[in-house]
Amino acid sequence: MKKWTYPLLSLMIASGVVLGFITQTSSLLPLINNSFLYGLFFVIFGCIILVIRSGFFTTFARGFQQLKDMIFRKPRVLDSDLYSAEDASFRRKKEAILRGGTSLLLVSGFGMILFSLVLTCFYYV
Repeated sequence: MKKWTYPLLSLMIASGVVLGFITQTSSLLPLINNSFLYGLFFVIFGCIILVIRSGFFTTFARGFQQLKDMIFRKPRVLDSDLYSAEDASFRRKKEAILRGGTSLLLVSGFGMILFSLVLTCFYYV
């Protein structure tokens, strides 16, 4: 995803400049507001996924797991290998999907915010 970061951001800037020259000033305001809000949503969602992926909540999850194990007993069928959740290939695929999704959310969010900032410059000029 790193090889697409700069071309995507430059595409957002170029499209903002072209749209700023073509479109009338009165019709830019809803586009500026919507692109900023969608970009902000994508950045916040990407940051939430990034914090969860970093392992910040691992201590809390481990504590709640110990509390649950103390209160509820574990069925014996879950001890077999068929129900094991520690599959290495699944973990690698999940991590790759989360890494790609996080970078896509962050780059597209920052791109949309940059797009709205460029259009804001055309709105006030």
